[in-house]
Amino acid sequence: MNRLFRAIVTLFLGLLFKQLQAQDTIVLQSVDVTAERIGVEELKPLVTKKLDTLVLQSMSTSNMADLLIQHSPVFIKTYGPGGVSTASFRGTTASHTLVLWNGFQLNAPSLGQVDFSTIPVFLADDVSLNWGSGTSNNSGGLGGAVNIDNTHHFGDGFLLDLKQTYGSFNTWGSFLTVGNYGKKFSFRVKAYRNSSDNDYEYMNSAVIPPQKMKQIHAEYVDYGVMPEVSFLLGNNILTVSSWNQWNDRNLPPIMPNVFNVNSEEWTKDNFSRNFVSFKTFWETGNLELKSAAFVENQRYFLLTRNPVTDDTVTYINSDNHALILHQIANLEQHLYKTWSLKAKLQWDYEQVRSNNYIGEKYRNVVSAYAAINGDPFKCANLNLTARFDMTDGKPMGLFPTVTFSYQLPFYKAVSFTLGYSHNYRNPSLNDLYWYPGGNPDLLPEDGRTVDLAIKFGLQEGPFKLDLRTGVYFSNVKNWIQWMPTSYRFWVPENVAKVYARGIENHLDAAFVQGNWKITLSGNYVFTVTTDESEKAEQQGTKGKQLIYIPRHHANAFLNTQWKTWNLSYTFEFTGRRSTSYSEDQFFAYDLPPYTLHHIAIGKQIKKFRIELRCNNIFDTQYQNVIWRPMPGRSFEALVEYRF
Repeated sequence: MNRLFRAIVTLFLGLLFKQLQAQDTIVLQSVDVTAERIGVEELKPLVTKKLDTLVLQSMSTSNMADLLIQHSPVFIKTYGPGGVSTASFRGTTASHTLVLWNGFQLNAPSLGQVDFSTIPVFLADDVSLNWGSGTSNNSGGLGGAVNIDNTHHFGDGFLLDLKQTYGSFNTWGSFLTVGNYGKKFSFRVKAYRNSSDNDYEYMNSAVIPPQKMKQIHAEYVDYGVMPEVSFLLGNNILTVSSWNQWNDRNLPPIMPNVFNVNSEEWTKDNFSRNFVSFKTFWETGNLELKSAAFVENQRYFLLTRNPVTDDTVTYINSDNHALILHQIANLEQHLYKTWSLKAKLQWDYEQVRSNNYIGEKYRNVVSAYAAINGDPFKCANLNLTARFDMTDGKPMGLFPTVTFSYQLPFYKAVSFTLGYSHNYRNPSLNDLYWYPGGNPDLLPEDGRTVDLAIKFGLQEGPFKLDLRTGVYFSNVKNWIQWMPTSYRFWVPENVAKVYARGIENHLDAAFVQGNWKITLSGNYVFTVTTDESEKAEQQGTKGKQLIYIPRHHANAFLNTQWKTWNLSYTFEFTGRRSTSYSEDQFFAYDLPPYTLHHIAIGKQIKKFRIELRCNNIFDTQYQNVIWRPMPGRSFEALVEYRF
């Protein structure tokens, strides 16, 4: 297998150098394989959603968890500011949401998931979502994928952007972007620092009688820097980027334990994610070679003592160090008329050293992917893909997808997409090797999804509308669950067969007239996710909604601009969630639904922008996770200078 891999890479490199020698007189601007396909560009498969630039700008000083909560169909399970925030995409769990940064997977090899609260929106240029057949070129995204990308800039000159925020609970945020975008060479450095005492007041309903308290031991500090350099060399672009970050967070006690002062809990994480990319263009296609090295360190500490005897009750000192290497070759080639080919060869290497494992653990994944896209007939588009993976030399199988899109010829405002996808997810290294309890005999989770989406889009004068609705049906076999044993520790097993289905609705509208610009966007999803396995039937949980997955989730964003003023309003709704399958347990009850409202007003004054925000206007008291209080009404001020 290693010889085959080296041979294919050599072939790609040979094609690359051949193109460098033969195409050095073609200007980059002439490379546009889609310029003759206007109809197809209008008929994009409805398996992706790109977040609007205005939204990214308005949320630039927030983290990715807040962005997705307020502006996407993804449900975020959050432990509060400074706490872990994970995604539930289409009724699946955090480990089924694939997160990519410029095409490189961010899911931790140990846990298999991503904490979105540690990703600043400030560091991203583009954020998009994929689901169903749109996730076919990578394994793991059984629910969907979140793509975080940085873009190239040439010819824009010098850039300086400074942002400073201050808000409730002594929350500070400092953000700097400095760079120069030349015609052939560009560089940019982004740096930030966030900190907060995070000592907001809340109503503690876990004590008798309920009383208002202030959160303690919840302060956090996050900071990071991302330098980027790009070179334009004829028909080639060379890019080097490095994302470095440090997170230091205290974790507050849960509401029933607030009087236990003999406890200490915190996390300290840092990482350095680096990649180099070389992309060459020719008249009918392009080839990109990318190489990345990620070094990640995670430490979690918990110590609780008996308040009377001072004896240690719980002691956890988890220390994890990971090295992840990615090698990717992407090829895009126009074939004939509207038909084109995309191909990818990828090798991923994961190495984890943890005091929760016995010795170092490794994993190698080699993946080959190909996609054919074109128009079988007028007003139609067909996309066929296939991916073949090998994990540690073991074939995982062939995973195909098909996506068919059609636009009504007599009313082109209406189009639809029908898709089928087959994907899988390898167990995390914690699932396999955690001591005690890891199960090296686990099978990969196997998922199949069918989805149908309909789009109505039109543009009449100053008004533009994009309305989408769709349904999906997903089956995941060999779903991994950690089960209790008689040995006082839990063991992961392939016991569940999860059936997820739902309805998704997306709205984007805009009105531009004179000095006025009004935009409206929104999402509503209805999700039913149940375990239909024999094990669930034996336990009496068959047909019950999986815990912490709401059936209803919605958000809306309205922004109004008039000359140099802007006013925005954000609405978010999260439905009821179950915290346990058993109604007999004392702590088993449903978390009630909640609705939040946020407002912001800003003004541009020459090169300065000033903005005031009020979050949770009506001071709603709620919990996203049981016994983890969320902040009530809070305020934030922003001052930005852009040169």
